[in-house]
Amino acid sequence: MTQGDPTTEPATTAPTLLAPTPSVATATAAPEPDEAATPSTPALRNRLQITIVVILTLYTCVAAEAVIVPVLVGILFGLMLAPPVRLLERSRVPRVIGSLFAVATTIGVLGIAIMALASPAREWTQRMPRAMERIETVLRDIRRPLQAATDATRELGKLAQMDDGTSPMRVVDSGQGAFAQALSAAPAVLAGIIISILLTFLFLLHGDDLLRKFVTLAPHLRAKRDLVEATRQAQSELSMYVITITLINAGLGLATAGALWLLHVRDPLLWGGIAAILNYAPFIGPLLTAVALLVVGFAEFTTPTMALAPPAAFLGLHLLEGQLLTPHLVGRRLALDPVVVFLAMLVLGWMWGVVGLLLAVPLITCAKIIAERVEDGEVLVTLLSR
Repeated sequence: MTQGDPTTEPATTAPTLLAPTPSVATATAAPEPDEAATPSTPALRNRLQITIVVILTLYTCVAAEAVIVPVLVGILFGLMLAPPVRLLERSRVPRVIGSLFAVATTIGVLGIAIMALASPAREWTQRMPRAMERIETVLRDIRRPLQAATDATRELGKLAQMDDGTSPMRVVDSGQGAFAQALSAAPAVLAGIIISILLTFLFLLHGDDLLRKFVTLAPHLRAKRDLVEATRQAQSELSMYVITITLINAGLGLATAGALWLLHVRDPLLWGGIAAILNYAPFIGPLLTAVALLVVGFAEFTTPTMALAPPAAFLGLHLLEGQLLTPHLVGRRLALDPVVVFLAMLVLGWMWGVVGLLLAVPLITCAKIIAERVEDGEVLVTLLSR
């Protein structure tokens, strides 16, 4: 072959051109796992930090219950009563007088309701032992087929104690009674009520000044205007929502009292008021009301059929209220997701007891109303909406 023969050129040049290709591909593909792994570490760190913040926040809320609960109650009542106070101010009533009038009216209504329910409640506490005896009799009749097995198990237990040669241990409850516990908790409860009343009055009196301070922190004029409009609308909608729910619960309480009056149950207004108050706590409140009316039924009637009539009447009225009246009056925009409501009630009830159960729904509603008017609040609105 000659040196210029074209058939010899591919044999010598092809290996030199194709040889570096795998190394280039390897060099470009090698950093991909490192690049994909680098963002995961900051993301994991952020999630851990958020989890730690949430746990510390819950612990702080539990530890600072004596401070946080009155503040939340004061804020909710301040938001609820702000539109009526503003309406009185437009009618040339000084803001101080309007705030005092709103707070005094609220205290008067709640005080009258508590005083009206206190005396019948004391009478019913004396009738409860008889009702519990009747319930125990009915349960004994129901579990009579299992009584033989229970007696046999008890006899075996006695034989085992005789073989052991030890006498049964007697446990004495040395804890405080219910009255002593209530008496020891009275100062803290009274202090919380006083703090809530003072904070409500201060929020009504100086709420606009506090809002102006927040407006000055807004970066531009449009943000200032949006903040003022969002606050005003949130106050108006929250006030209307709380008033509407209060009227619905009052109607349910009056209907329950009427049904109990027709069934000849004593003190029907007492149980109607209890049904209205507990209805602020969805799911758990109606369940507690039904259980209480079951005890009332056994205290008033001798037959199990009539004893079941009071809770059955209440559950029927509650079904009509929950499925027809409340969705129609409250509307779909303020409808809350039942799962989120139940979880919030569990968490707040665990942290703050009965007060947490009653505050769960108003707090979630307030959070949803505010999130609808805040930038990047769509995620929270979607989570809370039905």
